Amino acid sequence: MKITISRIQCNKLKLIYNTEMKRKLQIFISSTYSDLITERQAAVESVLRAGHIPAGMELFSAGSETQLEIIKRWIDDSDIYMLLLGGRYGSIEPKSQLSYTELEYNYALESGKPIFAIVLNDAQLNKKVKVKGKDAIETANTAKYENFKKLVLSRISRITSNEAEIKLSILESILDIQNRYELSGWVRQDELPNVKELLTQIQELSEKNVALERDIQLYESSRIDKIGDYSYTDLKEILGNISVKVPAAFSSTKKEEERTLLALFYANRETFSTGVDNKPGNGNDQFQVREILSHLRIYDLAEIVKLPNVAWSRFQTSKLGNKFIATYSIEKVKVNKVKKNKS
Repeated sequence: MKITISRIQCNKLKLIYNTEMKRKLQIFISSTYSDLITERQAAVESVLRAGHIPAGMELFSAGSETQLEIIKRWIDDSDIYMLLLGGRYGSIEPKSQLSYTELEYNYALESGKPIFAIVLNDAQLNKKVKVKGKDAIETANTAKYENFKKLVLSRISRITSNEAEIKLSILESILDIQNRYELSGWVRQDELPNVKELLTQIQELSEKNVALERDIQLYESSRIDKIGDYSYTDLKEILGNISVKVPAAFSSTKKEEERTLLALFYANRETFSTGVDNKPGNGNDQFQVREILSHLRIYDLAEIVKLPNVAWSRFQTSKLGNKFIATYSIEKVKVNKVKKNKS
């Protein structure tokens, strides 16, 4: 029963997450701005065509630590971080003396965000220099730019030579990340199942599961063919196969005889229910404790009761032993009744 309910719960919960085709990922696009306007536009178009949400801070003026904290929050809220790297290092953050672009990249790395970079090759940069002049390449912080570029190329990155390659590289990179990561993304509210209703159903199923477990335990404990950890049939067979030699002094026939443990247990059922002490001096009690009750204890059919202020104990039938004797007695009555009817 537990397994069935667990599957129901899992299948219902999967409805919440099985909207992968409609799930929109937020992709933070990081880059320098004025030198990569057309390339950035190509990146935004590629993200939109893929059905996802582009995000970036190009419209914000970089110039304060507060602005950097805002950027970090945007990165935190995004599913993927993408760097578009051209020939410029970018505006410098006064405190760290690193560019805002490098700080964004480092923060994405530190936060474990899925990350990839699109890097323009030398041929594409040379074309931009012909159009924009020195504004297309870094002249003030060349060492920092080269170190940053080296870091970027050492991780997941694609080198492109035109806008078409940028778009294709972005699509391929997003698909690759989707296959490697479980991303939350964004789903329209009206596309989600009624979560409150599902949670109510799961709660009801859990309560039913608890009630069923309780009923099963009660049923198991009340089964007439179950005596503790054993079945009644197995116990009867075991006790019927154990032979006990009864000395003449303790035999009802006054002769030495061999009887089964089952027969002796039944014959002494009333005595054992009251209890037999292992007090020294009573040979019959000593025999019953040693040869009968000690064997019954192995199967939890007898138990020891400590007596106060004395050095001996009392051996008596346990609750399970009483249940066994009751079951055996009922069975004997039924058998005798059938024999009587046949005769």
